[in-house]
Amino acid sequence: MGAGVAPAGERRAGTVLALDPQARTLTLDEFGANAERRALRVQVPREALVLLSQRNQAGRDVKDSFRDSAITLADVRVGDFVVIEMSSDPEVARLVMITLRRGAGS
Repeated sequence: MGAGVAPAGERRAGTVLALDPQARTLTLDEFGANAERRALRVQVPREALVLLSQRNQAGRDVKDSFRDSAITLADVRVGDFVVIEMSSDPEVARLVMITLRRGAGS
């Protein structure tokens, strides 16, 4: 397996470096084993779930402390921090979740 290729079924995380909504690709800056930084490029098929996860200030416990909203791949921004759940194909995402928006919380 080459550098930057995720094993099937794994969750990967990093900052979005590049996004091509037409080609449905996403490139992340992630820290791998031994704190090695690398670019991870994944295909995001139309059937993949793309979510924005935001803290629910009114949440009373762990179960409702975050709200997830469905968005489109075009809504993802360079600089967003995302978690990607890989499909059975190690280069294809089944889920993309934004956990921190670029510029949020600063």
